[in-house]
Amino acid sequence: MYYIFMSRWEYIWINIILLLIGYLIGSINISIIISKRKNKDIRKLGSNNAGATNALRVFGLKFGALVFSFDLLKSFIPILISYLFKKLLNNDFIIPLSAGLGALIGHILPCYFKFKGGKGVACFFGLILAFDLISFLLMVFIYLIFVIAIRYISISSVLIAIIFAFISFIPNYYGVWLLAFINFNIPKWSHSYILVFSSILILLKHIPNYIRLSNKLENKISFASKNQKISN
Repeated sequence: MYYIFMSRWEYIWINIILLLIGYLIGSINISIIISKRKNKDIRKLGSNNAGATNALRVFGLKFGALVFSFDLLKSFIPILISYLFKKLLNNDFIIPLSAGLGALIGHILPCYFKFKGGKGVACFFGLILAFDLISFLLMVFIYLIFVIAIRYISISSVLIAIIFAFISFIPNYYGVWLLAFINFNIPKWSHSYILVFSSILILLKHIPNYIRLSNKLENKISFASKNQKISN
């Protein structure tokens, strides 16, 4: 019993280490790095946010796509590596999404850039991609519907994060969790709790958007004009 107890504590520390590694990776923000090479700081331009949406608005589609892809991968890759590490040790107490949560926190509060980063939406997409490919594709589809219907990038991002975080608790008719690519053989609900916590962080990071929305200052995305107004 003492050995089992100590083993569980050892794996708790492994998960903490995975979270810290993810945090250090997530703190790398190419939108800040590249904008500074242009003698600018994206955190002082547009919506003052170091994320993909503001990168799109300030520097264009290619740069926005690059930032979104990088931010997605910097949460996805640490989770994938953690998953391989878990399979190698064959232990139920290693939770791969810990690394993804660390990356998301690092993106929001990057230690390399005075703890002022983005809002974590692209990193959340990376968490879902690592969690389950089918769910990721469904998430992208629903997200696009939200954007087209609501025309607010910020509100669409918050809604999609909350919805898919709580969907992860729901089993399907086959007894398998709907979002269940790497959700097997770990303490029950562990990944779901991580997704919910991540969605709460995203919810809180969008408080300035809610204020602008209440004051009718939040910009909508326009599909009719080349000069689209986007706020995130």
